[in-house]
Amino acid sequence: MILSKSLTERFAPVKKMKIRTITTGIPLPFAPYQLQRAANFNAACQTHFGANGYDVQSTRVSCQIWDEARDIGTILKLESEAQALGIEFLNLGTILPGKRYTAAHLARVADVIIQSEILFATVTLTTQSGHLASDITERTANIIQQIAHRTDAGYGNLRFAALMNCPPNTPFFPAAFWHDTRTNFGIGWQAADLVQDAFANAPNLEIGLQNLKTTMETEGQRIISLAETIAQEWGIKFVGMDVSPAPMGNESIAYAMEQQLPGYFGERGTLAVAAGLTRTLRALALPLCGYSGLMLPVLEDVGLGQRSEAGYFNLDSLLLYSSVCGTGLDTIPVPGDALTSQLAAILTDVAALSTQLTKPLSVRLFPVPGCKAGDMTHFQSPYLTNTTVMSI
Repeated sequence: MILSKSLTERFAPVKKMKIRTITTGIPLPFAPYQLQRAANFNAACQTHFGANGYDVQSTRVSCQIWDEARDIGTILKLESEAQALGIEFLNLGTILPGKRYTAAHLARVADVIIQSEILFATVTLTTQSGHLASDITERTANIIQQIAHRTDAGYGNLRFAALMNCPPNTPFFPAAFWHDTRTNFGIGWQAADLVQDAFANAPNLEIGLQNLKTTMETEGQRIISLAETIAQEWGIKFVGMDVSPAPMGNESIAYAMEQQLPGYFGERGTLAVAAGLTRTLRALALPLCGYSGLMLPVLEDVGLGQRSEAGYFNLDSLLLYSSVCGTGLDTIPVPGDALTSQLAAILTDVAALSTQLTKPLSVRLFPVPGCKAGDMTHFQSPYLTNTTVMSI
């Protein structure tokens, strides 16, 4: 199917800069004082940034609970306490390979996601030396399957991912996990509109990227200044910004990239634009954290969803882009009857890229029960768009 570019596929520049998340990381989430302080700090940040012209879409809390034995009842009680404090998103952290409680936590993390509403968690598939932990890869694939078939339309996999060489203190979920000496916070912006604006009137990619660097550094310095002010007021460490452009609604990274493509996202030239974007983001003169690269979340980006439905790219294309972009395979709909071995092979492929290139990548797969390759998804969520299930 051939699509024509129309005005409905474009989005006008917005005047109010959007911050996707302010994420506070805490060392002891089971301590009521720390959870309360994080909730209060997030509320203060929302007020602080809002009063200075920024639309803060969400505030979140991350931690790292998997270093000790945890039973499901205790974890679900933590969710209740967080909800009572008005916390909407709580990341439990990542299960690391080779730890004392790794096997026990792998055995219960699917139930934690299935029985909760606001809890996120991940499994790290690479060791500290940067090698694949092959012994837990198939178990992680099995966790993805369990969540898919025990939550509505597999939606629970929005809150679970596999990580490879991902750093701590990332503001974006689900990759966020705390690791520091004290409470900290980081910021992730939206910024797909900044890419759109920088590329729209540029005669070539090089000038478009120069425009983007100037715009992002100017806007980023304003955000950093506000963050440092509130960090000093509260005595909470600011770890930096994840400058990955996140999509939302009609603000699509695919549409933005097409401003510097001869055709559509997924056609020739896409890899070059993806590489240029990530290179520019990582060269910004700002305190960076997290991925700080190009995100391509298929189910979270209306443009990516449309281009996938039209057949302009596939899973292999996304693996190729992962070699030069920031996140890996994110929110990918796959057939509901996918075998554990097939999902594990996808995880292994991304891990191979991560270890070979020494870069952080992650995988968030959505097996869709009852759907085969080519079927449309039917998610009813403000966070997801709908597109066709990918062949694996």
